[in-house]
Amino acid sequence: MARFALVATALVASLLSLSTGVNAGCYTCPNCDYDRISNTVGDACLNYWTCSGNSFTCYYPSVEYPGTFSACQFTGTENAEGYYVSLTLWRENKLQYLHIRIVQDFTLTSGPSVCEAYIGDNPDCQGYNIPWNSATNECTAAEQYVGEVNSGLL
Repeated sequence: MARFALVATALVASLLSLSTGVNAGCYTCPNCDYDRISNTVGDACLNYWTCSGNSFTCYYPSVEYPGTFSACQFTGTENAEGYYVSLTLWRENKLQYLHIRIVQDFTLTSGPSVCEAYIGDNPDCQGYNIPWNSATNECTAAEQYVGEVNSGLL
C-alpha cells in the first residue's frame, strides 16, 4: 500500500508540474538555416525574429539574394492532447480533476527551401532567441535582434 501511495504521489506531482507550466520553456528559431555561405564560413544564421498572434518568423541573410533576408515562418496550432487527465483525486471528500494546458505545435508554414523544418526548444527561456513562451502560450515580444555569427547581410 505504501508503494502505491508513493507512485500515486509521484504521478500527481508530475502532472501538477505540467499543468502549472513548470519546466515548460520557450520555443526558438533554428540557429542557422541550410543556406551555405561558403565551405569555410558555414551556413547563414539567425539575425532577428518577429512574432505575432500564433506565429513567429525567423530571418536569415539570403545567399541567393544578397542584401535581403530569407524569412522562415512557423505557425502554431493547438494540439488535441491534454485537455483533461482522467485521474481521480479525492480531497476533502470531493472528486477533482487535473487540468493540463493545451500547447502549440509549430510547423514551418512558409519560407524558401533553405529553412530548417523544426523549431528549437529553450527550457530556461534565456537569451534573445525565444519568440514563443510555451508556458503562457504567447509571443515573448513583437520582435528581437539576435545577431548570431554569420547573420549579417551579405
